[in-house]
Parts: sequence; C-alpha cells; structure tokens
Amino acid sequence: MEKMKDSSVYKMVLLGVLCAVCGLFLSVVNSITAPIIAENALATVKDSLEIIYPGAEFTDVTDDYIAEDTTGHVNAIYTAGDEGVIFTLSGTGYSSSGLTFMVGFDSEGVISGFVPLESSETDGFGSRVFEEDFYSTYVGVAEGDEIPMLSGATLTSTAVRDGIEAAQALLPSILGK
Repeated sequence: MEKMKDSSVYKMVLLGVLCAVCGLFLSVVNSITAPIIAENALATVKDSLEIIYPGAEFTDVTDDYIAEDTTGHVNAIYTAGDEGVIFTLSGTGYSSSGLTFMVGFDSEGVISGFVPLESSETDGFGSRVFEEDFYSTYVGVAEGDEIPMLSGATLTSTAVRDGIEAAQALLPSILGK
C-alpha cells in the first residue's frame, strides 16, 4: 500500500478526484449566487433607470442582444416592463476618456429619456451636450428623425448620435417588431 501512495498514477488520480470535487463545489456555489449577483448589479443602476421610467420593473436583457451590436457603443440593455427599453451607451467625443449615457425608448421607438452618466468633455463646449437644456432635445426623437447636434461640440454630439443610432438598430429585435 505504501508503494502505491508513492506512485505517480495514484497521485494523478487523487489530484483528478480532488479537482472534480472542487469543480462541482464551485458549480453549486455559482448556481446559488449568480441570481443574487445579477440582482445586485441591476440595483446599482436602478436609480438611473428610474429617472427614465419611474416605478417600472426592470430586467437586464444585455446578454440576449449585445452580440447584435456591431458598433461597440452598447454597454447594457434593460427592458422597463411594457413601457420601453433603456440602453447604456458609450462613445468617444473630444476627450479620449469617453462618455457614457442612458437613452430610453418607448414601445414605438421614440426617445423617452436621456440620462448623462459620465463625461470628461471640455467645459463650455462638449460638456453642454450633457446639460439638460440640450439633452432634453433628444426626447421625442424617433428613428428616421434627425438627431440634434450641438454647434461647437461636433465630436461629442457625433459620439452621442452614434450611440443613439446603435441603440435604434437593436430596438426592433428587442421590441419584436
């Protein structure tokens, strides 16, 4: 028996069994914690989602549709019950560190809300895209309508427009139209 414990075959079998048991244990823990982790991730962005659709029941559907985005602008996708769809989008304006924002679309594909999340655009120029006086002009824009651009902030406006167009491209498959 002592000679068997010293053999390399015994050690490989023992290591294989140990790895299989650990893998099974990790799989069980993951199946228990994955829904909790997903729920907590949604809770962290819920405040921003609530700005567009207050009181809605949000579902993260990113994994179902993100592969359809060929632009790289779409970061996350949430449905808001029967009210609409909210996209978290990003782009690069004048500042190389980029910008991130949310755009909500109603069930007809019309923009119902815009929430700036993160931007390091130049004060007084690109930053104006993220001031309510300007971004409120996005509300009511439907697919095929001209997306508002801000004079003097062409790169930032273009990044926002590109993000909105990327979301509009995915919208029909999400809404089932």
